[in-house]
Order: sequence, then structure tokens, then C-alpha cells
Amino acid sequence: MEKRKRTIFWIIPIGVIGVFFYFFGPQKAVTDNDYITYIHATPVMENSDITIEDALKNYCEESRWEYFQTKMMEHVVEFKGKCNIDNKVQPVNLQYVVEKGQTDYRMGAMLVDGEQQSEEQRTAFLDIIQ
Repeated sequence: MEKRKRTIFWIIPIGVIGVFFYFFGPQKAVTDNDYITYIHATPVMENSDITIEDALKNYCEESRWEYFQTKMMEHVVEFKGKCNIDNKVQPVNLQYVVEKGQTDYRMGAMLVDGEQQSEEQRTAFLDIIQ
């Protein structure tokens, strides 16, 4: 009976850790979502005919889109790609915070090579890709 008790004492903690990892461990990135579709179809600027997806696809390489929800329940669509900035191809992350009903969005952060850009730099980048 002693050996059985020891075995159970090992199985239970391993099972708890496994369940915890299953529910709270790393998750796959969401790459196909209504929020991503909404941002794809939105014009780059208010008076523009070109969509955000087309503009970034034409200007950047290796582009991909991801959706996630923040702890504050905000819906964020993030573009990740390599774009030509300052005559160098650099990794760029550009975030769009979408309203719950997909009625509007606002620009989030923009990172170039892991460094956050100012609002003016972000606007200048959007003017270039248009």
C-alpha cells in the first residue's frame, strides 16, 4: 500500500500542472478573425481608396496579421512585417484597436525594430505607404 500512495502523490500534482498548462499555457496566434477582416477592408486614410491590407502588402515584406484581446477587453489587430524604413528593411509592428461592434478603430502602438515610435513617426509611415 505504501508504494501506491507514493505513486498517487506524484500523479495528482503532475495532472494538476498538465491541466493548468493546457488552459493557461502558450496559445496559437489568431490569424483569421472578423476584426482582422474589418481592418483589411478599411482605407488607410479617410480620403484614400487603398485599403490598409493592400497598402501594407505593397510596401512591406513577410507580412502577417494577428488578433488578440487585451486584459482590458480591447480587440487588437496587429500587423507584423518587414518594411523599408530609413532605407533599411526593418521589422515593424503596427497595432489597430478595434471597437467591439467593428464600427470604428484607433491606431495603437507602432514598433520599428522593437522600439516604439511617436505618433508623428507613425503618421509619417502611414502617409508613405499610401
